[in-house]
Amino acid sequence: DPREPAAGAAAAAAESELVARSPLGVDGLPSLLLAATKGDLTQESIISSIDEVGIDPDFFYVPLGLVVTIGVGSWLITKQFWEKRWVDEDVNKKKLKLITREKESTPMDKFELGRLYNRLPDYSSALAEFDEVEEDFEDMRRVFDPEDAMGALASRAMLHNSKGYALQRLEPPKTSQARREFVRSVTFWPEFPEGLYNIGKELMDRKRYDVAVRTFGTALKWQPGKEEFQKAQREAMQLATPDDEEE
Repeated sequence: DPREPAAGAAAAAAESELVARSPLGVDGLPSLLLAATKGDLTQESIISSIDEVGIDPDFFYVPLGLVVTIGVGSWLITKQFWEKRWVDEDVNKKKLKLITREKESTPMDKFELGRLYNRLPDYSSALAEFDEVEEDFEDMRRVFDPEDAMGALASRAMLHNSKGYALQRLEPPKTSQARREFVRSVTFWPEFPEGLYNIGKELMDRKRYDVAVRTFGTALKWQPGKEEFQKAQREAMQLATPDDEEE
């Protein structure tokens, strides 16, 4: 058929025009594909084409993104497990010290053990440790310098604050006893920020928002950048009525 040579020539011309218009040029990826259709694809031609065209950046970014996503996701899923395991290990180390090096141990070690129990959380065990520390607190004098009266008072304040924290989270909570411990903490250290914060939260539970605002304000004087204190004060201010503020 005389039309077949003409049709083939037209197709070849169209193919050449598409390759020429390609932004990669005649020697770019389209020419590589064209070579493949003609049976001219070789290792040398592939390497030569990659050198000219370059490697797609997605070749590196996509796998890296997948690795980061999988890593972050795995950490978020298992975070609670690992944190509890680390606290368990710290508890065991502290208990081992109290057993094997009893003469070197101080009430401060028991206090730290109680705080670790609070983190587990195991509030009953924490309270048992705090009660022992309170009974033996006179022995704490040998931990501090004789002239470091503030250090002793601060330690006593932290003890009562931690004890109140545990009482507040028992099932059922012992709210009145917890309130008493928080008040005792600021009795020993009037500017103790954590104690003031816990008193403020307890005041909010009793709907004493006006007093809570002032209490949070005192805590913020000593730790002005603490977001937890700022958030609590804003919440109390929103709930406080104009009549409360006048009082």
